[in-house]
Amino acid sequence: MKFFKILLLGFIINFLGVNLFASEEFKLSNDVKVVYNNIPNIKITSVQLWMNTGSRNETKEINGISHFLEHMVFKGTKSFRPDEIDSIVEANGGQMNAATSKDYTFYYITIPTENVEVAFKVISEMVFDALFLDDEIEKEKPVVIEEIKRKYDDPTYDMWTTLAETIHQNTSYSMEIIGTEDNVRSFNHQKLMDYYKKYYHPHNMTLAIVGDIDKSKAFALAEKYFNKKRDVPHGEHLVFDQKKLPDHVEKFFKKDVNQVYGLIAYPAPKINEKDIYALDLLEEILSGGEMSILNKTLKNEKGLVNSVFGGYSGLKYGGTFLVFYTCEPGKETKVDREIMNIFSNILNNGIPKTELESARNRLKSTVIFRREKASAEAEDIGYSYTLGMENYYKNFIENINKTTDEDILRVFKEILTNNSVVIKTVPKK
Repeated sequence: MKFFKILLLGFIINFLGVNLFASEEFKLSNDVKVVYNNIPNIKITSVQLWMNTGSRNETKEINGISHFLEHMVFKGTKSFRPDEIDSIVEANGGQMNAATSKDYTFYYITIPTENVEVAFKVISEMVFDALFLDDEIEKEKPVVIEEIKRKYDDPTYDMWTTLAETIHQNTSYSMEIIGTEDNVRSFNHQKLMDYYKKYYHPHNMTLAIVGDIDKSKAFALAEKYFNKKRDVPHGEHLVFDQKKLPDHVEKFFKKDVNQVYGLIAYPAPKINEKDIYALDLLEEILSGGEMSILNKTLKNEKGLVNSVFGGYSGLKYGGTFLVFYTCEPGKETKVDREIMNIFSNILNNGIPKTELESARNRLKSTVIFRREKASAEAEDIGYSYTLGMENYYKNFIENINKTTDEDILRVFKEILTNNSVVIKTVPKK
């Protein structure tokens, strides 16, 4: 049944030219972008507010403020008492969450459509009318500090921080989203409010509305709750170029672990319309499932790794291409050698047509089935629009279909001309 469904969807998309992801958009007078998509008869609607700000816009002195502020907007607004927001959303049958990244912050509520106005009101107050009460700030600091401490339990923690500091050296991308304990202790009402007014600004907002809510009602509620002004200009975004690595970098950590954790990474293009589809396909070819090249070769055929993943992590002003694996001690040198052999084979012999078409079909079906959910559809809208890549949402299927093996090889060759970063965590002797 699932196979038939994939074939049917593929026929519709490839041959009938139907755009399954049609959306409508407009801009409020205060500059908030509103994107609407109707999914009929599902009885729920997802309302998501995406902010074009994250830890990228932080200096060393306020590193962590985007994440801390995300916590604090739940802790009291003009109309809602501290800790009241969660209970109100839950009482109306909704689910809500939030997340902070290097490039963006977003808030979402997915709720029965009959109660959807609750979602508009709650998110609007969180992003426009948070209070940042002194008592609540002090109560939240230990929560976030404990979150910071827990990250050290991860045996790969030092690997990821070293990778970011190396690939994104001398930029705000090199800093951790969660910040430092000292910075968290220093946050107060004024610091939070200054950042909030500058960056939680209509100019930085994309409101995604997806579900069976009527279009006229969706736009009316957007106008009612999100057409608000700020009394200060929007803050300037930090903009920078990712520098080339002058040398190959190799780093080892010794810890109380039973297996080796290894990664090989390269600086990669910033996220952009020209390369993103080729990079998505490359990732799918390398590690999209058990029969992908990395899994098939390193795990299933040669038995060298316990797990392996390869892919692209794109940011607005930089990117990373990496392969991460775990293996038994003593096998890591062979793993590294086999990874480089796989890379060389792709560059020298190209990508087998069957591998490319299989990856293309897997990506398309993943997106199609993912977007049957209102929350996933809204998330794809928010992500694409916030990063300035609207076509990544609107025309994903069409552009994946148009991407050739030459496109993939071009971007892969560009990546592999860079110096690499090799980092391992190994058992203590």
